[in-house]
Amino acid sequence: MDKMRKKFDSICVKDSSKYAPFSHTPPIFASSTFIYESPEKAIEVFKGNEKAFIYGRWSHPNVELVEEKLEALESIDYPDLKVKGFLFSTGMAAIAALFHSVLKPGDTIIAQASIYGSTVELLNALIKPLGIEVMFIDFDDIAPVESSIKASKNVRLLYAETPSNPTLSCCDLRALSDLAHRYGAQMSVDNTFATPCLQRPFNFGVDFIVHSTTKFLNGHGNALGGFLIGKDVAFMTSAVWLQRKLNGAMLSPFDAWLLNNGLKTLSLRMDKHCSNAMQVANFLEQHVAVSKCNYLGLRSSAYHELSKQQMTGFGGVLSFVLKDGMEAGIRLMKNVQFCTLTASLGTADTLIQHPASMTHSNMPKAQREASGISDGMIRLSVGIENVEDIIDDLAQAFHSV
Repeated sequence: MDKMRKKFDSICVKDSSKYAPFSHTPPIFASSTFIYESPEKAIEVFKGNEKAFIYGRWSHPNVELVEEKLEALESIDYPDLKVKGFLFSTGMAAIAALFHSVLKPGDTIIAQASIYGSTVELLNALIKPLGIEVMFIDFDDIAPVESSIKASKNVRLLYAETPSNPTLSCCDLRALSDLAHRYGAQMSVDNTFATPCLQRPFNFGVDFIVHSTTKFLNGHGNALGGFLIGKDVAFMTSAVWLQRKLNGAMLSPFDAWLLNNGLKTLSLRMDKHCSNAMQVANFLEQHVAVSKCNYLGLRSSAYHELSKQQMTGFGGVLSFVLKDGMEAGIRLMKNVQFCTLTASLGTADTLIQHPASMTHSNMPKAQREASGISDGMIRLSVGIENVEDIIDDLAQAFHSV
């Protein structure tokens, strides 16, 4: 079965038998280290002549099982494409490993303006002080990005989120990848919102893909995790693996086991997330308290056509802007009863949050507003519950806004 070329849903569900041929469900390998049958075997392993597990901080069976599954999902359209991916303790650890392995002092990274607040904070607080120039540019228009690359001449990496958090903006991955490669840079994208179920960036020339597996890939809000995958296998197995090994950013066996369980229902969940989100977006777009609803499935979205070209579904996350700003946003948070008030997303239940006072509160106000994150913006991760309950809760909460 392991050698068969399987379809997407089957890859999600089936587990490789090589790690535990004796067990239907892979066990949790709760061991910090691994043993060898002889000194000769140990010598060959530590010399690198034979492959075997050495230490839980380096790798372990639970992690490698899921890594192989995610590698197959991200590259399923090109079975001959060689890729390598590594799991990390969190999504931010995966993003940090990307930056630290690709960039060096004197280099420049150009990041999409409207991205996850912690990624912005990482770039501003930890990457800039290393002597790396960080530029935030709106990726809606390719021309300013190219002008910046020409002006800097040291651009090594473009970094995007599409769809982005929380504005749901999309960027043209093929155009950006071609642009990066034309000037000797590489293209990277955070694919957390879409997952490989809805979008496969390698199809558009992207070099690196990152995920917060905490979100839709796990889908149940019970474990943190991150994933970084790239097409340069030699670079991944040297520079990126070294980042994980020496920074101690390994995903634990239990969290990897939980992630694998979540992956089994990924396709089913994403279908329901998408259908529910479409109905909620239609409700919000027509509500008198809402000035704008950002959802890729709406024809009013500036990114509707682009998302149809790059994605097979519109996702489970949307955002909307309340006409009365910050205070209206806080009042709405106080009055929801069914939706869960929390800063995460991608779980089976519906989650709601106010970026200006929560996830993006550490982002400079001017930068936040310039990237489209207004005081009245609400982000909604639409769950897989009965959609009428979600809409009814929002309707009653709006009465106080």
